[in-house]
This record gives sequence, structure tokens and C-alpha cells, in this order.
Amino acid sequence: MSDAPLISVIVPTYNRAGYICAAIDSVFSQTLQDFEIIVVDDGSTDDTEQRLAAAYGDRVKYVRVPNGGVGRARNVGMSHARGRYFTFLDSDDLLYPYMLELESRMLDMNPDVDLVYAEMSAFDDDSYFDKYHLKSYHYSAYRDPQVTYDRIFERSTALGDVAPVRDLLAAAEPALLDRRVYFGNIFDEYLVNIVVFQNNMMMRREVVGDVGGRNPRMRFYEELDYILRISRRHRVGFIDVPTYKLRYHANQLSTTAGSNGRRIWMLKQKELLRVVRRQAFADRTYYQQHRDRVDRHLASLNRSVAVPMLLCAGGSGRSRTYARRARKYLDQCARLGHPHRALWCLTFAPDAVRSFGISLIEYGRGLSHRWISRKTVHQT
Repeated sequence: MSDAPLISVIVPTYNRAGYICAAIDSVFSQTLQDFEIIVVDDGSTDDTEQRLAAAYGDRVKYVRVPNGGVGRARNVGMSHARGRYFTFLDSDDLLYPYMLELESRMLDMNPDVDLVYAEMSAFDDDSYFDKYHLKSYHYSAYRDPQVTYDRIFERSTALGDVAPVRDLLAAAEPALLDRRVYFGNIFDEYLVNIVVFQNNMMMRREVVGDVGGRNPRMRFYEELDYILRISRRHRVGFIDVPTYKLRYHANQLSTTAGSNGRRIWMLKQKELLRVVRRQAFADRTYYQQHRDRVDRHLASLNRSVAVPMLLCAGGSGRSRTYARRARKYLDQCARLGHPHRALWCLTFAPDAVRSFGISLIEYGRGLSHRWISRKTVHQT
């Protein structure tokens, strides 16, 4: 390992031939050049391999595996990685030029921190660009005025006071020096609120030895599951500077748009519920100490499975099956002390009535959330 690079950049890909070269070019454009790039091709059927070979030759390590999902692809990448630090880049996204240097220096300077992540931007191919996108991306968490970086983390420092990164950020954009870096134990907050953007995280290779790899069987939320396992035992840093550009496009793997959107929405919510249950009950002492908060969140997640399930109608027989299943999740809400009686009653209603009733309930909930948010902001 004497000639190992500082950073291993792991790029899982599946049929992204039209985007992947731009992603890799953003790595080669970094201010820090001590890295290796490992592309794990998860069984692509397009010309990804040929494009990479023509553009980069042996400057990129290419590993092809049968299609098995992004979690397994990331595990394969980690098994080939030689760097001191690991980071990940989706093959349709881009990095800011200072990403590797900024995040690796934060790990260098803070030996008690084993994972860092950062703010992110979003864009699409039709000129949309949102520079500070994290709170919009995780709106369901950050719409609560109580969820702030100062409350999630234990301490913070202005980046202008961090000498090893001051010149780097000043050269990129002087205004970035006014932003902050945060440190702390985030497991408690992350268990009940998805506040982390995982794509631009960088971690020490020792973390993998400690917590193992990702769960390759998970189609959705494998990154949440993995970071929860890490943050239960390791301190985390957050840099409030965008280091990653997330591309929105029609062919993203987990999109809920289209004719199958409600079913994908339902499957994602079921996976999220399983992740939180597994992590909450992994330590019974922890669960007993935080029972009220965890039960409230589990009830909310059960409800979030029931709603798309109730909307997944496809003929009277199938609709009744979904309604019956949704009723079980709503029964669980009641057992956890947070019943939803109106939704439960709608499980017995015809499809049209059920859909209209859910629309009214969700509209009312939205108004309530906005009112509570404004009231909380006013009080604080």
C-alpha cells in the first residue's frame, strides 16, 4: 500500500454512457490529484465500457459485474479501493473542483471524525440550477424549523477560521469563507430525519473494517442504512459548502414519476420503515431510552406506507387487497399510540371516495405543517 492514493473515487454505473465521461472529467479536474477512479459497471447493456476505454484507457480502473444493484456495486468498488479515504460519485452527477481537497483536509485535521459530507447543488439539462439544494432535497426533514445544523451537531467553526482550507475556498468563491463546518454525533437525529446527503460523503477506509459493507439486497435507502450504521459508532462532519452537483433527469433509477410511480413510492416507504425499525431495535437499551420519539416516528412511517398503498388501485379485487394491507399498517400506528382514524375508515371506501378523501386529508396536513412552521419561526 506504499504507493496507494490518498482517495479512492468509486463510481457505480448502469447504462449511463451518455453521462459518465462528464462525471469522470469532473474528477480529473480536481485541485487535488492524489486519487484513483474505480468504475463498477453493474451489468450495463450500452457502450459504457467502450467509451471509457477510448477516453481514459488505464487511467480509470474498470470493473464489470452482473447486475446486482447499486449497493453491491459500491461494495465491489470498496473491495478494489486502495486509498486512505473513500468517496462515491454517481455516474450521472458531477463534482465541484475543490471537493476532494476540501473533504480530505477536513478528515486530516479532525482525527476524531470518520466521515464528512457537504452541501450539494442540483441541476438538469434544461438550465435549472439550485446552488444550495440540500434542504430542498430533504425538505420533509428541514421544513421543521427545529431541525437546524446547530441542533443536529455539537460544535461548528467558520470556514474562514480554518487555515488549511482558507486559500482553497477563497480561490473558488470568497463568500464560502463565511459558511461553517459542523461536527458531532448525528445518529439520534438521522434515525428520525433524513438530513444527510450521502453521495458526496468521504470516509476513512477503517470505517469499512469496523461496520462492514452495504446491504446489497436493498433497492432503496441502502445509503441511509449504511450511514446509520456508521453514525451509531463514529463522529460525523458536515461542510456547509456545495461540493457535488446532482443531475435530475427522466431516467433516474428511483423516480416516482410515471405510471408506476405510486407503487415505487410505496416500495420506497416500506424499505424506509424496515431500515428505521432495524436500526431502532438493534440496541434495545437505546430504544427504551428514546421510546416516545422512536414510536412517534415509526407511526409516521407506517402511515407513509399506508397512503400510497391505498392509492394503488388496479381493479376492484386488487384495490381491496391493497386496502386490507394498508389497514394493517394503520393498525400499527394505533398500537404505537398515534392512530389515524379517518384513513383507517377510508380503507373500506370505494376507490373514488378513497382517493378524494386522501386528497383532502393530505391537503389539510400540508396546511397544518405550514401553520406550525410559521408559528415556530415566529416564537423563536
